[in-house]
Amino acid sequence: MMNTELSQNKVAIVSRREDLNWFDTMPGEQMAIRVPSTDVGGAFTILEVRVPAFSGPPLHYHKDREEIFEILEGRFRFHCAGEEFEVGPGTTVVVPRKSVHGFVNLGPGAARMLFIFVPGDIDEFFPQIGQTPPEDWTDLSSQHDTWIVGSPLSAS
Repeated sequence: MMNTELSQNKVAIVSRREDLNWFDTMPGEQMAIRVPSTDVGGAFTILEVRVPAFSGPPLHYHKDREEIFEILEGRFRFHCAGEEFEVGPGTTVVVPRKSVHGFVNLGPGAARMLFIFVPGDIDEFFPQIGQTPPEDWTDLSSQHDTWIVGSPLSAS
C-alpha cells in the first residue's frame, strides 16, 4: 500500500495487486485487505476475495454496516432479504444493514470479488477466521458485527 501526499490534509491511497498480503479464511478461500479502514478514518474497508468453486459463507447479516460486492471473475448465486439471483463479472450487489445474505460460487473454478464494508472497522475479523476452528466461527463472527443465521447456500 502506497500513500501519495496530495495536500496537507488529503492523501491518495494506492493499492497495487503485487503489494497485497493474502491470508486464508474458510477452506480454499483467500482474502487480502485492499484498503484498510485505518487508512480512511474507519469510513470503509475494501477486501479482495478468491472464492473456491461451490463455496460461500453461511447466511448472515450485519447490524451496523452495509456490505457491497463487486464481482470481478466467475458467477455467483446470491441470497439477499429472501430473494435469490445470479450475477457475473461487472455486477455490483449492495446489501443493506440487517439484511440476511450469502452467496455461493457456482463454479466450475475459483472466482474473485471485492467486499466493501461501510463503515469499515471490520478488518481484523477476516484474518481471524482462518485461525479459528469452524465450531467457533459463530462466536468470532458475533464479535465483529456478523450474525450467522443459516447454512451456506448450495450451488446445485
